[in-house]
Amino acid sequence: MHDRIKDWYDEQSFEDRVMEMFSPGYVENDIVEGTGSNLGSGSGIDQFVDDIEADARAHGRVGHAQKAARANRDADGTVKLLRRHFEATDDIGSDQNVASLHFPSLQRRIADFEDVRRAMNGTDLTEVTPAIRQRVNNGILEYIFVRRRGNFLVPLREHRAVPTPRPES
Repeated sequence: MHDRIKDWYDEQSFEDRVMEMFSPGYVENDIVEGTGSNLGSGSGIDQFVDDIEADARAHGRVGHAQKAARANRDADGTVKLLRRHFEATDDIGSDQNVASLHFPSLQRRIADFEDVRRAMNGTDLTEVTPAIRQRVNNGILEYIFVRRRGNFLVPLREHRAVPTPRPES
């Protein structure tokens, strides 16, 4: 994955970035301070999921986290995918030293991953307002590009060839 991070900062205000990373509701409610470390271990995005179409109409944009959360919760509100990222400079296939991003996720079923990916694409939101296009005002899609994807199976712990953890020792 590679990005247009310079454009992200040059083309958008702080409020625009917060709206497209999280949700327009985060700006309306002044939720993010500075780099967002005030959010702690929970972003609180669940309270803005149901308003996504209204946000699209009112603000002409929607947030990445807002879109993903629509499909990343089960009936009890439990997160389905554990998603993290790390930066790298190993952009395989490129003849340049460029920053890249690895974004692994863990989930029980590939169908859950596919549902969240569809929700993150936000193609349904392009029907709500002409201000939102596939890569414009649609979360961070205008600034993040995927070169390749890979899927790997992580067996259940009892089927792995690693020692059993013994935290008491």
